[in-house]
Amino acid sequence: MKKLLIALLLLSGCTSSTEDGPCIGAFDTKEPGVKYKLSAWNIGVGILFFSAIIPPVLVLADETFCPVEK
Repeated sequence: MKKLLIALLLLSGCTSSTEDGPCIGAFDTKEPGVKYKLSAWNIGVGILFFSAIIPPVLVLADETFCPVEK
């Protein structure tokens, strides 16, 4: 239970959007005209909590790439 609480707190610290728009998952369709970059912070959280299963899956599905410019 303690690990889950820590994972959820750190997952809420993931970057879910930038001033250029929302982050997208690894398999989502990229919006034309927007340049995306891998979010090192989000990937780091996913790797750090690899044994917890849920955080890496959520990061991969929802917050892998973040827009850096339009």
